[in-house]
Amino acid sequence: MVKGCASARGLASTSEQPKGHHCHSLILSVVAAVLRRRAATFFEVATREDGSCVEVLALRHGQSEWNAEGRWQGRADPPLTSLGEQQALFAAQQLLDSGEIFDTIASSDLQRARRTAEIIAEIVGNGIVQLRTEFRERSVGPWQGLTRAEIEMRWPDAIAQKRWPDGYESDESVISRVVPAIYELATTSDCLLVIAHAGLIRALDRASNAPPASVPNLSGRWYRLEERLVPGNIVNFSAEATSHGIE
Repeated sequence: MVKGCASARGLASTSEQPKGHHCHSLILSVVAAVLRRRAATFFEVATREDGSCVEVLALRHGQSEWNAEGRWQGRADPPLTSLGEQQALFAAQQLLDSGEIFDTIASSDLQRARRTAEIIAEIVGNGIVQLRTEFRERSVGPWQGLTRAEIEMRWPDAIAQKRWPDGYESDESVISRVVPAIYELATTSDCLLVIAHAGLIRALDRASNAPPASVPNLSGRWYRLEERLVPGNIVNFSAEATSHGIE
């Protein structure tokens, strides 16, 4: 079982972070205030008495039917494509070959994430997946089901300018539901795998002050749980699968 805080996943110890790394952004201040108002105590479980800490790998699901069509999904529930299932199998084998052992595998309850998690859990876990509604994709309001071209036609330049429509869930809202759920799962885990969605992983990157990164299918990032999320290495099984002819 992986118990060390600093590992090959690129998770440097807190003392190794740059001097300004501990400064919270405005978004983190807002979320911290929300969590305090809710009397959240999840952060207390992140570090063990022996100095070890919990690590989490957050991965996006495999390709869904709407991914293949280029449609914004939000809370819609399209299934995986056959390629998406192959991607999940490839990722599971890569995790197995790397020797990773996950105490807990959790997933969004939307079927594109749930099915991805089930495939992976059969190979690197005990077949059990904890479904969490907190890990659902953000709502995208009236953009759900539309392609980028359709959005650009009705809302010109809105995506580039980040002018989100009514009903689009903010990063603050995503973080306020996702982070407590992760820390709650950490009470019984040393190494946690979360299968979720691109919007959720982007929000976690903002919460951890990680540099922005693209999130293709079956990609994500390692994090370490301390009093805040500490970002680690990016993982991209989709690119590796493509290099092995899975496309």
